[in-house]
Amino acid sequence: RSTVSVLYWTFDKQEESKMTSIAYGRLIFCKEMNGGEVKPLHNMKVKLFDDDVGPDTLLAEAMTDMEGRFKFTYDPKAAGWLDTPDLKVMVYEVQPQYDKEKKLVTTDVPVTGYEPEVHNNVPLARFDFGDIEVKYWEYWPMAESYTPRLYVNPDKGFPLMQEQRPGRNAEEKKKGLEAAGVYFKPPMCKTQKEEMETPGASLGDDALVDMMLNGFNPCVPQKAADGRLYVEFKYDGILLDGVHHAPNTRAYFKYDKDKQLRLDTIELTDRIGGYQRGHDACLGEPVVYSAATSSAEDWAKVKRMWRVNYFLFGEVVTHLGGTHLNIEQYIVPMMRNVRLNPVFNLLFPHFYGTVSINHGADQLLTGGTALVPQGSAVTIDSVATAARGGFTTMNWDSWTPRSKLTQGHYFAELQAKFWEVIAQHVDEYFKEHEKEIVNQWKEIFLWSDELVKNGVPYTQQEDNYYDNSEANKASSPHPKVGHCNVSVSPITGVEALTAGNKKENLDRLKQLCRYLLLLTTFKHSWVNDTQYDIGGWPEFATLGLDFNILDPAHTNKDPVTEPIKKKHIVTTWFLRNQKWGYIMKNEAKDMHPRLRELLTAAGEQFASMNYDINDVRCCINT
Repeated sequence: RSTVSVLYWTFDKQEESKMTSIAYGRLIFCKEMNGGEVKPLHNMKVKLFDDDVGPDTLLAEAMTDMEGRFKFTYDPKAAGWLDTPDLKVMVYEVQPQYDKEKKLVTTDVPVTGYEPEVHNNVPLARFDFGDIEVKYWEYWPMAESYTPRLYVNPDKGFPLMQEQRPGRNAEEKKKGLEAAGVYFKPPMCKTQKEEMETPGASLGDDALVDMMLNGFNPCVPQKAADGRLYVEFKYDGILLDGVHHAPNTRAYFKYDKDKQLRLDTIELTDRIGGYQRGHDACLGEPVVYSAATSSAEDWAKVKRMWRVNYFLFGEVVTHLGGTHLNIEQYIVPMMRNVRLNPVFNLLFPHFYGTVSINHGADQLLTGGTALVPQGSAVTIDSVATAARGGFTTMNWDSWTPRSKLTQGHYFAELQAKFWEVIAQHVDEYFKEHEKEIVNQWKEIFLWSDELVKNGVPYTQQEDNYYDNSEANKASSPHPKVGHCNVSVSPITGVEALTAGNKKENLDRLKQLCRYLLLLTTFKHSWVNDTQYDIGGWPEFATLGLDFNILDPAHTNKDPVTEPIKKKHIVTTWFLRNQKWGYIMKNEAKDMHPRLRELLTAAGEQFASMNYDINDVRCCINT
């Protein structure tokens, strides 16, 4: 039996004297992906093994310091009788879970894709491994990805760093068989069912108002000069395919005498000179339609065109960009830099599986044969452009939930309540772990530094929303990186906390955690789990239309082909119907017990707003 010692760079001299050999070295990130820079891989668990034909023999454990350096002291005799050690270093991530007593336990998981070099027959009392390069959560070159993402290229040795959990994979396999038609029988979606039971329930003007406020893509209307509110979806700057009809749409809303929001008019604006143009495309004059001035047939078609844009921008900007890709820009630098700080244990379970599902979305939603480029006017390249454009509107700094706009604005009420629960959870967690959060602040600084350096350019938003709480405000910090200011704000600007700066910096970190937890749980659950309400009924809305349905030349023609209709139904049901990964079910046993207690305590309040807390997903894994 070998004797294992857990050692750090500064180790006990008396303990060292009991050993006869020392091995040391340094872990660094892949130099190729970091511009040739030697970037230390700090606070990583490493283990020294004797490489054997059978099970390897563990000789020692250590942690890298902030410079990536590690040192083992070990007994070479532990390798076995007449066996000179064949040394190799294994590198590990630490994953948190909670046991039956609600205590935190951690598991060492080998870093995906890392293949250690074996040094055979090492007789030396001191052995230097030198620099060990690890391809660890490397960034995709921005010129190729447009948004900050994990670089995945197995052919070049860059694997998907984190697969889905086994239980989630089993669920996906089952749903994949359904989607492939093995036993796929999608139910009638909520929107179509309601319309059949009560004509006008889904296609009427009031239904469009409710969808705008509370649907799959819950909007924040802007204020018009005449006192009305409006929501618009614009293709400005986006290269289109030249096949689908894709006008800009703007819907105006106004209050009636009872202070209820009503649909007033819809404007359609077409491009002039063809749709296969981006920033230099010219626009025609907007054409205004309303229930009062348009025929019932035309008004129904115009509302359908608005719903198409609502659905497309909801999938690309709100769902894919606003939750999936938005969160990935925080995950990559956190995984690269945060390990010993307790914030890791707070956030990691809610980040698990996101990069994997995002990689899958490249094929399911945005790849060459996927739904978005086949079923809409947006090309493969333009998906990235649209998602990137949405990033300029997203920032954690000073973000708070939108206020209630009118009676029946239940999405705003639910989101505000969930924010309240999350805020209490974060406050309690920080109070419990403040000392270690402060001690390991250097990790937060490094996270912040990489987050900002890889941020997308900031474009100042209009400040005429009915509520600017969720807007990326010009007053928030937008540091200059290269030649432009970036969209995301830094978490901190200091490497260590002092009495003078501690409260401000801890408050900023709390705000970030609240934002990330809300997006990975409630917000993504909402947009993901309501998308079938739209996509499950192609006559209600699709991501695109093959022609201008207002053109008399196309009367009685179907603007969506049958294969695309089926792809809408299959894709949105497949994404909606993944039933694994919920906070309350806690399938992976990694949800913080206190968060589940707080949600349970607030369960009746959520139920009074017709929301079941059991429907809240724990992370973005679908």
